[in-house]
Amino acid sequence: MTAEYGEPLSSRELEITELVTDGLTNREIAVRLYLSPNTVKVHLRNIFTKTGVASRTELSMMAVQQGWVEVPGLEVEVESEPSGDQSPLWPRSRQWVLLTGVLLALVILLLPRNPGGAALPSDASALVDAPQSESLNLAPTTEDGWRELPPLPTRRARLSLVAVGKQLYAIGGSMAEGLTGRLDIYDIEAEVWQSGDPRPVALANIGAVALGGHIIVPGGCDATGQPRGVTHSYEIASGTWMEVAPLPTPLCAYAFAAHDGRAYLFGGWDGRRYRALAYVYDPAMDTWAELPPSAEPRGFGAAAALGPRVYYVGGYDDRREWNICEAYLPEEERWTTCASMLQPRGGLGLVAIGGRLQAVGGGWDTYLGFNERYDPALDSWAVVETPIVGEWRNLGVAAWDTSIYGVGGWSGDYLNRTYELEILQFRVFIPTSFMGQPFDP
Repeated sequence: MTAEYGEPLSSRELEITELVTDGLTNREIAVRLYLSPNTVKVHLRNIFTKTGVASRTELSMMAVQQGWVEVPGLEVEVESEPSGDQSPLWPRSRQWVLLTGVLLALVILLLPRNPGGAALPSDASALVDAPQSESLNLAPTTEDGWRELPPLPTRRARLSLVAVGKQLYAIGGSMAEGLTGRLDIYDIEAEVWQSGDPRPVALANIGAVALGGHIIVPGGCDATGQPRGVTHSYEIASGTWMEVAPLPTPLCAYAFAAHDGRAYLFGGWDGRRYRALAYVYDPAMDTWAELPPSAEPRGFGAAAALGPRVYYVGGYDDRREWNICEAYLPEEERWTTCASMLQPRGGLGLVAIGGRLQAVGGGWDTYLGFNERYDPALDSWAVVETPIVGEWRNLGVAAWDTSIYGVGGWSGDYLNRTYELEILQFRVFIPTSFMGQPFDP
């Protein structure tokens, strides 16, 4: 049935109109309403025909003026029921008369909200969270390839995630109730979460790596954005924590990766500014050593080892997100550059799998529309699907076997989602015999 101008909108069309006014894209609307993007396009075409509008902005203005969308604190006079041969919808000639007022209403509607009302200190504002808008906590679509697993027991971000022995270890972070040191352990085969002994201190903006049967967790920031230097080691076999050598400089929001039995830490926040420093931790000696610094001071970057290099990408520094890519060569004790990511990303995760790097998350200032994959042979990045668009930062990311895992994070509010993306890899099998005879290639 063909839509005609003047027909009333259906309940589904009103629902889509409200989401358009909220600023969601067709893909986001499709995920939110469990529709296909093509179905959303058909609905929008019918909405445009029925209302006579020519753009999403014009549709949003009409929605506010007609009272289909409520703007807190704003009173809008809704058109009375028409009579005679008047159109059921307001005539196009009157749309621009109310343009100024309705546009102002939209600005009010779409502005970020800080329910606390108090401004955060500019030098530490990136270290804490405050709900800004409706969460973009979206379910994955079938073409994404991401599979949703049992959720994290608590909604939280700014945590660390490590994969060891077919288990994921989610440590610390920030929740709506405050900071936490809790440890949640996910059994990959059984697909179930269970709790372990929490880290002795509740700190956020932390990283963790697995080294020789232990998980190393250095530093972190408290609720006021002040970093700590304390470093803890979690013994996986006994499930117990102990303190090891502290960081030379108290830090949080750093990038952290393991390579050849050691842990490499880059950047971070020292309580006054973002740094370009670098350290290496040797668990056998229980010592930290200073390394040549990276090129740019920043926090909230991510690191992962691939081949002879430890890559350090992205970041955020209260002013901008970074798309920078640097690589540290431990054998040569020097830095080199690599191709920049396709878009800036702060609060992302980075893992090495299948001979490539996978960057997951971001969206601090730049809209998150996709994840990225880096091919070191080509020195180039390519687009990879993401289960959450718009904003998905300060999450936990880890890789085990052929899968990537994304846990928790922030998307307008704290998340407890757990996602898995299996990376297709090709394995070559060489036969050892042929027709009963030894095979010699």
